[in-house]
Amino acid sequence: MTSRIKYNNPAGSNSLSLPYHYEMVSDAKRVVPFKKAIQKVSKGKRVLESGTGSAILSILAAKAGAKKVYAVEMDPLVAEFAQENITKSGFKDRIKLIRKNVMEVTLADLDGEKVDVVIAENLSTWEVTEPQIPIMNHVNKHLAKKNAARIHETLYNHVELAETQYRFENVVDIRTHFFGFTGVKKPKALSTKTLYATVDLSKQNSLRVRGMVKVKIAQKGILNSLRLTSPLTVQPGIRFEMSDSLMPAVIIPLKKDLTVSKGDTVELRINYSYYTNWDKVNCEAKIV
Repeated sequence: MTSRIKYNNPAGSNSLSLPYHYEMVSDAKRVVPFKKAIQKVSKGKRVLESGTGSAILSILAAKAGAKKVYAVEMDPLVAEFAQENITKSGFKDRIKLIRKNVMEVTLADLDGEKVDVVIAENLSTWEVTEPQIPIMNHVNKHLAKKNAARIHETLYNHVELAETQYRFENVVDIRTHFFGFTGVKKPKALSTKTLYATVDLSKQNSLRVRGMVKVKIAQKGILNSLRLTSPLTVQPGIRFEMSDSLMPAVIIPLKKDLTVSKGDTVELRINYSYYTNWDKVNCEAKIV
């Protein structure tokens, strides 16, 4: 997601401009699972959306019969855009726009009552660059009923061991993390996908990630990178994998190359904080 901000907003204000919002709302692969989940759980309920943006998901909740929708947006320019859309939707009496950082929202903003449904699409792969975890920790503690429906509800952080081309024309070395958007050369997979962590967004989650997983090598090669993905359960029976506008695979380099053979076991240790940047994700791999 954040890889495209500068392309869409060269002024560098760090906000997501209209071209990016167009990309988001027109990406059916992204919108349809969330729409299905909203239609499934919103009727007659009080709904909170974190980071409403264009307000499309809040409007979908109102269309699905939500009793009240609280759409939170901290960016003043985007909030104006959201308010225009809410007014045009015909649901301005049912959708309340809250112009705040969701971390500062209190029960008073929600008319004194916790909500039944939380929509929080503050997503990034492995929750590295977006504030999904701190936001949900705050919402779960202060704003949502214990049995509230979360859209989405569970993340599954997977890792694959990979061999990535970092040298081009036998001269240019670019050893960096990158996003697996359509058209970008895919790394060679040296293992199958392995589950590293399951994140339940109805719970309070630590902001620090430290862990180890052992992965079997499926084919020989030079292990020099990891391919990370985060498929998720939006609601039971409704899944989302990735799209070019949301949750692309992220390939990150290892500090040193390892020559591996089929059947080898690699011990992988990953250490980082949620809501940081990719340069601060520490990964170590060794054959055991």
